[in-house]
Amino acid sequence: MWIPLLELQSLLSEARKLGIVVVEHKAGDNLELGGAAVRILAPPPDADAKSLRPNEASLVMKISYGSTSALLEGDAERKTERLVAQEQAQADLLKVGHHGSATSTWPEFLLAVQPRFAVISVGTRNVYGHPREDVLERSADSKVSTYRTDINGAVTFYLDGKNVTSQPADLGQW
Repeated sequence: MWIPLLELQSLLSEARKLGIVVVEHKAGDNLELGGAAVRILAPPPDADAKSLRPNEASLVMKISYGSTSALLEGDAERKTERLVAQEQAQADLLKVGHHGSATSTWPEFLLAVQPRFAVISVGTRNVYGHPREDVLERSADSKVSTYRTDINGAVTFYLDGKNVTSQPADLGQW
C-alpha cells in the first residue's frame, strides 16, 4: 500500500510522540523471527527513501524456514527485481510485486526465483487493470501455481520447514 509522503511523515511523527521506535530496514539486514530467517533484499542500503519513487523504496524480503522460503516483493518493479534476482532469490512462494502490474515479474526474475506458488494481491475490477495479462502469462509459462486475491480471496500458505501448502479462502457460493 502506498502512503503519500505527508501522511507518512505525519504517521512517523505520531509514532515518535507515542514513544514507538520505528526501524528502517534496507538490503543486507538480517532478522530472526520465531525460528525463521528474514533477509532484507531491498531497498539498497545507500538508498534515501525521500529521493526514491515510492515503489523503488518498497521493502523486499526473503523469509526462510527450514528448507522452505517465501519472497515478499511489496510494490517492487523491474529495477528492484533486477537487483533482487542477483541475491540468491530462489523461493518456493512469491508474493508478486506491484499487484501484478506490467512493470513486475519479468522472465529473468522468475528464472532466478523459481517459485512453485505465487500470490497476487489485487482488488476486484481495479482501475489499473491489475494483474496484467502478460504477468499471468509469464507465471503460467514458468509453471507457477498462481493465486489472485480478486478471484481466490485471502490465501494462506503454510511453510513447515519441509513443505509449502496453500489453502485458498472458502468463498462459498457466488
